[in-house]
Amino acid sequence: MNEHAVVFPCEEDALLGIVHAPDQAGTTGVVIIVAGGPQYRVGAHRQFVVLGRELARQGIPVLRFDHRGTGDSGGAFRGFLDMDADIRSAIDTLFKQCGNLKRVMLWGECESASAAAFYAYRDPRVAGIFMVNPWIRTEAGQAKTYLKHYYWNRLRDPHFWQKIRAGQFSLMRSLKAWLQLLRHVAQNAFKRNGDSKKASDTEELTSLPLPERLTKSLQRFPGKTYILTSGNDYIAQEFKDFTYSSAIWKSSGLQEKIFFNDMADADHTFSRTVWRTELFEQTAQWLKDHLTGQPDQMSENTNNNH
Repeated sequence: MNEHAVVFPCEEDALLGIVHAPDQAGTTGVVIIVAGGPQYRVGAHRQFVVLGRELARQGIPVLRFDHRGTGDSGGAFRGFLDMDADIRSAIDTLFKQCGNLKRVMLWGECESASAAAFYAYRDPRVAGIFMVNPWIRTEAGQAKTYLKHYYWNRLRDPHFWQKIRAGQFSLMRSLKAWLQLLRHVAQNAFKRNGDSKKASDTEELTSLPLPERLTKSLQRFPGKTYILTSGNDYIAQEFKDFTYSSAIWKSSGLQEKIFFNDMADADHTFSRTVWRTELFEQTAQWLKDHLTGQPDQMSENTNNNH
């Protein structure tokens, strides 16, 4: 396996990435997209480094890169809603680096998972998307999630009531916050199921709220999609609640088209080794089963990387 840095153009700027090139590369590659927040190509807990090396060991070339305004790449920071040019340039670069490449899978977590979906349907080279805890945050969605999963759990927690009795907790402050969240949910109730204007096949999706934009983008994507969610994560819970309650999602046909899985105990960044190992195994196995046609098992040396 060869691992090397590459600098490549993106409009007026220069981006830096790391290519993991197998000794015998297959025809399917992976582009790892960094989240829109203050991360760079290494990833939380070095997970992008480990994932890139593990996939390359199995014959899958990988490019992980810093998009504009992050890490060692130039340009102004743009955020996940404006990453199309960065992703396109990264795919171009991986194809140039690996001459026999025929298709790529986009791998993204949180905001970058959504960015991957927003881009994928417009590039025929993208055959698959692996999405981890997609970001579809709205004020109403966040409020509903916290009401349902945070405050309700606190009310059932005996330690919460012990703090109140001991004077260690401001009940009025918490009640005020709870009422504000409830007001957000009530004010946006008519939008809860995504019942705003419907985008036609030719309409640009950028003006839609994030939940609807993600739904429409995935509908337009002809390739394969895997969505993995964490059980201990409010961002993932907001996405799952949307899929459970949204009329637009339910009528989209995506529930039957997309492969879903949930890692019940994992947090948002898969901070424990056992969670990251499972994440890497699911990535590799799904990729091989559905995009490369080369069934194989994940390397047992996942934890020995540095």
